[in-house]
Amino acid sequence: MGKHDDTCESAGRELTSRRLKAVIRRRRIRRERHSWRFVNGGLAAAILIGSGLATISGQNAAAQAAEAASEQNGTVVQADWPVDTVLEDMAADYAAAQAAREQAEAEAAAKAAEETRKAEEARAAAEEAERIAAEEAAAAAAEAANPWTAPSDARITSYYGMRNGRLHGGTDFGNWEGDEIKVVGDGTVTYVGFEAGGYGNVVYVDHGDGIETRYAHASEIPVDVGDKVSKGDTIIFSGNTGGSTGPHLHFEVLLNGEKIDSLAWLEDKGIEVG
Repeated sequence: MGKHDDTCESAGRELTSRRLKAVIRRRRIRRERHSWRFVNGGLAAAILIGSGLATISGQNAAAQAAEAASEQNGTVVQADWPVDTVLEDMAADYAAAQAAREQAEAEAAAKAAEETRKAEEARAAAEEAERIAAEEAAAAAAEAANPWTAPSDARITSYYGMRNGRLHGGTDFGNWEGDEIKVVGDGTVTYVGFEAGGYGNVVYVDHGDGIETRYAHASEIPVDVGDKVSKGDTIIFSGNTGGSTGPHLHFEVLLNGEKIDSLAWLEDKGIEVG
């Protein structure tokens, strides 16, 4: 019995050992099959990925080739453009626009300058008119304030002094026949008539303070003895009577009955003559 038991125990261990080996072998086979499946799946995935990449690369290459061809075509077309002509036209257009702009600016500047010039001329004319008006007003005021005036505005043709060995006792003014001659100051007419010695028709006016004036060679006399006259009144009309060689005014100033330089006397009174 003991031997039989040992035999049975030994047989049981052997059976168990074979079973364990069979299980191990089946597991190893499963692992190997699983590994091959994984490898095969990886290879398939790699093949698919590679195929996709190849397709994409082919598409990219085709796109790059098409783009290069397009650039080449564009380059060829651009090379066929008349670039120089286009640039020349652009330059000409720019130059024309620049010239037009400069001309417009020059015209505007010229117009502004002309307007400024006209404004300056108008201002100068206004200032000149104001100056003349002021001078005339001042002269009028001065003349109004001065009790004396010149007998004539005509130019002087002969002065007081010796002439041909004789005293020319007055100042001659080159008036035309019929010109109005003014009395030089307020006074009273003391003589009207024809006087010998070359005076012709003559008028005397007494101004007081020993001052007397004489107006000779009259063509007409509008006053009478005793008339009161005021500065600037018409005392005679110029003529050519007496010992005159032509129409003119012979004007004299007598101080206390003595002839004096009539021009100097007028100037001494502040009168501008001639």
